[in-house]
Amino acid sequence: MESPIEKAVVLIVDDSATMRTLTSHVVERLGYKPLSVSNGDEAIGQVTAGRCDALLLDISMPGKSGMEVLRYIVENDYRLPVIMISGSGDIDQAVQCIKLGAYEYLTKPIDNSRLEITLKNALSESMLKQRVRLLTTAMEQSPVSVAITDIKGRIEYINPAFSRISGYSMDEVIGKKINILKSGEHSDAFYKNLWETVSRGEVWQGEFLNKKKNGELLWEQAVISPIKNNKHDISHFLALKEDITEKKKSREALAESEQRFRELSDLLPQPVFEANRDGYVTYFNRAGYSVFGYKQSDLRNGLDAMFMYVPGERAKVRKNMKGRLDGKRVENHEYIAQRKNGTTFPALVYYAPILKKDDFEGLRGIVLDITRRKQAEKTLLDNQKKYRNLFHAIPDPVIVADADTGAIVQWNRRALPFFGYKSVELSSMMVASLYPENIRDKPPAFFRKQGRKKRGSVETKILTKNGFLVDVAVSSAFFETAGQKRVLGIFRDISEQKKSEQLIRENIRLKNDFIANVSHELRSPLFSILGFTSTLLRDRDELDHETIGEFLGIIHEESRRLSSLIEDVLTISRIDSGKIAYKKNSIDPATIIDSACKSLKIRAEEKHVELFLDLYESDLLIYADPDALKQVAVNIIGNAIKFTPEGGKVSVTLSRNHDTMKLEVDDNGPGIPEKDIEKIFEKFYRVERPGEEIEGTGLGLPIVKEIILAHNGSVDVKSRNGFGSTFIVRFPLYRS
Repeated sequence: MESPIEKAVVLIVDDSATMRTLTSHVVERLGYKPLSVSNGDEAIGQVTAGRCDALLLDISMPGKSGMEVLRYIVENDYRLPVIMISGSGDIDQAVQCIKLGAYEYLTKPIDNSRLEITLKNALSESMLKQRVRLLTTAMEQSPVSVAITDIKGRIEYINPAFSRISGYSMDEVIGKKINILKSGEHSDAFYKNLWETVSRGEVWQGEFLNKKKNGELLWEQAVISPIKNNKHDISHFLALKEDITEKKKSREALAESEQRFRELSDLLPQPVFEANRDGYVTYFNRAGYSVFGYKQSDLRNGLDAMFMYVPGERAKVRKNMKGRLDGKRVENHEYIAQRKNGTTFPALVYYAPILKKDDFEGLRGIVLDITRRKQAEKTLLDNQKKYRNLFHAIPDPVIVADADTGAIVQWNRRALPFFGYKSVELSSMMVASLYPENIRDKPPAFFRKQGRKKRGSVETKILTKNGFLVDVAVSSAFFETAGQKRVLGIFRDISEQKKSEQLIRENIRLKNDFIANVSHELRSPLFSILGFTSTLLRDRDELDHETIGEFLGIIHEESRRLSSLIEDVLTISRIDSGKIAYKKNSIDPATIIDSACKSLKIRAEEKHVELFLDLYESDLLIYADPDALKQVAVNIIGNAIKFTPEGGKVSVTLSRNHDTMKLEVDDNGPGIPEKDIEKIFEKFYRVERPGEEIEGTGLGLPIVKEIILAHNGSVDVKSRNGFGSTFIVRFPLYRS
């Protein structure tokens, strides 16, 4: 591809046809495009038309002279390099040309080498000046605030937008530190992080709450990047800032409005939903999720609003929606709604279009469950048998007791297997008998209280006939029938919910332990690095070469340890967020395993641990990411070396097992207690050994397992406490 200079057009202006021809040949041989004219008027025409990038201009011509053409070009600010050519070596004439604005003055006959150098320099300087003018114009006209500081933060340049936004003129800020804009709203740690980032040569992006000259606060979106000189040293910092105060206020107002809508919506007992113009549900309130049984993930994956209705109702729904959008009145809003689990319920659905600037964006609706109304209507038409069928169809166990005595008078089918009693047994029991002995005095009092409150709920435990304690949420309702007071209790098994709550508490504990451990792991190398670097800086003239080398080695090792810890944290974060991508290819695992072992050889030698390799000799290919496979190998083999005592042995064997690659890592270390084997692949989990400091963050093996599962492989562990461990990794073989 031609460079801009090679594409340059050189205008040759000479009244001599011979000179034009000779000069054109030379210009073309130098790689430029020659364009020739015979007089000054034609030259001015070509310049005005913008057809040239440089001029070779003869001074002495009939009509307009070269000096007149040069004066015209300079006075009209065409900014083209003009090389004056003369048959005489008149020094005064040369000086006059240069003063007038010529780039160079050459005499005939023209030396080709000098002409080549002069043209190249002239075009290069012209292009550079054009770029500088373009950049300067862009900076001056940019609506974005621009500031350039030295490495100490002293301002050396601002554009007009900076002055317009901040209220400071250029004279007021040049030489001042950029912190004159500080509002005092950000912490010292915020600014420390910013300066550390750009000082490392990295780009910082974020939002500032700054202060104008008049004291008014403003929010700015900023990008700050380092500027490096020819030696690749940071010489300046460039800040590009946009005033986002109004945007932020608008976003906050919109967020506040949306939050109010969400909060009010969640207070409603009826489902509220929104659907976009494509007919997909984008929002449910709390009741919507509860009633229809969907989760947020269902909405993210795409939930057609028609799935809220049974198939037979969908044509009617579409017709009514279209009529509503056309401004017609819809008479019948009653439909049969359908939950995610396939169950249905009668509902009244009212909806209205969502309009943004008169453009249709979707629909917003509210669903009124009219099941009770329908049940009441059905009760008037159906007999007691249908009532019993409905009663027995309730999916949760239901007990009806006398409100005064607590005697059980009715139950549904689900209550029998749930409590473990037969009908004849329940008929002679008191409701208190369903509870453990230590709380049996509470149910009667609860029911009497409910008799006054009409309805309520409580979490408690019940005791089945088989002696099992079950966590339940009891929803109760008081009613009267045939002059008798009754309390109906619906028992919902919340055992799994309790387990989930316990699991959440355990996860919080593990996370807190992890944070504390990571903080400790980060502080240790950082304090070590800080201590040794401080010593080197303070006592470098007093320390011998060997001690300095030892200190630098420690700093390097602590830095490597810190980098490894950060990489583990980032890797597990990418895995959890689903943002990790593997670059899979057909690879020879033996090469990767061998490379991993070589990288661990020094660690093994330092502990006097024998590292034995047995790699499969025949061709063995798997479809995997080589870096990920090496990470698996380094982690597992590294753990084996770490936990193997001095003088021990770690064996690494790679073999084919039917249609899988089998990597086996065996050590004779302390082994893993049986109670810990199932947990070592859980995030943040570490094996506790009495009297020993717990090493690591508990992230290595979870990362290993995630990598292996992402490659359709498996990992197994065999271990006996005190007799070593064996890790077996399997990957499917590659099939072309």
